[in-house]
Amino acid sequence: MRIRSVRLILSAFAVMLLIAACADSADDTPTTAPDADDDHTEFAFGEPASVEDADRTVEVIATDDLRFNPDSVTVTEGETIHFRVVNEGQLPHDFTLGDEAAQQEHEEEMKEMAEMGGMEMHDEPNAVALAAGETKELAWTFTQGGTVLFGCHQPGHYDAGMKGEVTVGG
Repeated sequence: MRIRSVRLILSAFAVMLLIAACADSADDTPTTAPDADDDHTEFAFGEPASVEDADRTVEVIATDDLRFNPDSVTVTEGETIHFRVVNEGQLPHDFTLGDEAAQQEHEEEMKEMAEMGGMEMHDEPNAVALAAGETKELAWTFTQGGTVLFGCHQPGHYDAGMKGEVTVGG
């Protein structure tokens, strides 16, 4: 009986690894970088930047009422913003920049991670994960006019309305 249980666990683990490997190679144009140090990743809505190069700082507060404050930011095309993201709550939160497709993709990834036992999100060039009371920085240059979304993808948070938008004007 014990050997059967071990085989079942190993089989489930192998399937999870296969799913993860397939998910990583499913899209030739990544919306997030596999490594925060990878400077060659391209994003349709802009590019990672250095905090030192920021034109201004925008503080975004994440709260346990599942809201960001502010929930909208206006920038100009070409402007570099230093986001100072503060988790004022007791729950973990994250801050992810992306278009609607990237937000939905990240939402699905986070749901899958939760179903697999609560694996932790890692910081990406366009996203930071925040523990309770934590503050992190993310700098971004907005190179395209339009709307870029930001959201929290901890289980249930995005669906509950923990999202906002960056309006990029020309």
